[in-house]
Amino acid sequence: MTAVLAQTGPEEHVYLVDNGSTDGSCEYVAEHYRAVGIIRFDRNLGFAEAYNRAVASINEDVVVFLNNDAQVQSNWLSELKSTLKRSAHSVAAYGSKILLYDDPKLVNHAGGRMTPIGGGIDLDLMKPDVGAPDEPQFAGCVSGASMTVPRSIFLRLGGFDADFFAYFEDADYCWRAWLAGYQVLYVPSSRVYHKLSATMGHYLRPERLFFGERNRVQTMLKNLEFKNAVAGYLVSCVYDLRRVMEFPRPREPACALAIIRANLWVLTHLPTIFLKRRQVQRSRRVTDAFLVKHRLMTSLTEGLREFYRLSVLRLG
Repeated sequence: MTAVLAQTGPEEHVYLVDNGSTDGSCEYVAEHYRAVGIIRFDRNLGFAEAYNRAVASINEDVVVFLNNDAQVQSNWLSELKSTLKRSAHSVAAYGSKILLYDDPKLVNHAGGRMTPIGGGIDLDLMKPDVGAPDEPQFAGCVSGASMTVPRSIFLRLGGFDADFFAYFEDADYCWRAWLAGYQVLYVPSSRVYHKLSATMGHYLRPERLFFGERNRVQTMLKNLEFKNAVAGYLVSCVYDLRRVMEFPRPREPACALAIIRANLWVLTHLPTIFLKRRQVQRSRRVTDAFLVKHRLMTSLTEGLREFYRLSVLRLG
């Protein structure tokens, strides 16, 4: 909190968005950081809905989201602000470069790309940070762990999908932004250190697997062109079947069940998902082919290869 406040001016406001915590964090902030506004909910609404309500309740032109498990560099905010001043009014999101808190030489997120089987991938995840280039560049998606959005555009696009609760809501927002004719910028000169999985726990925690799987499939069904959504869903089913069969034996029952439950959730909520799809497709300004051509979305082969690489890393 101290590092964030040190980078904000008198015209800027800092808020703590609290999702029903019981650890005394709100009381601590109220006592030690009186300049910080507290937006408190009495239960855990999830990342998506809590931010949606918080953004709707404040009167700011630009909003910066920052995870509670992220530590910022001294120029984190100034780099985001300077990029925002230089960029077009059609940018819907700006994202920082994210390094691993426990090993700052490794990358957590260097921009992202959507995939034809849904969700998004963090570019260079677990790879050494080469430190360049530092110029802003277009990205398919950026991470909600440190994301800046113009409030008017965020609200116009409907914010994050509240049904996601957590995981891939940032990729879905950026995907919808591109389809609606907006842009997304990755700002590598703005850097934060992220304590990976500090909030939701290990990748193979069943609850986390459930949300990740459920939301990956939702992004695909909502945002892809119809023929690509059908093809992607069929490939996704095969991909999930293989995942269920390959889990290490001690984790297999709970993890396999989480993936099965996620797919069943999607099937039982198809009417709602298709209503959202209709809204997204009505506002579409670019094709899936455009996203692939400009490397904002992976090809099917690239996406599967990267998902497999990441699954091997996580299982290891």
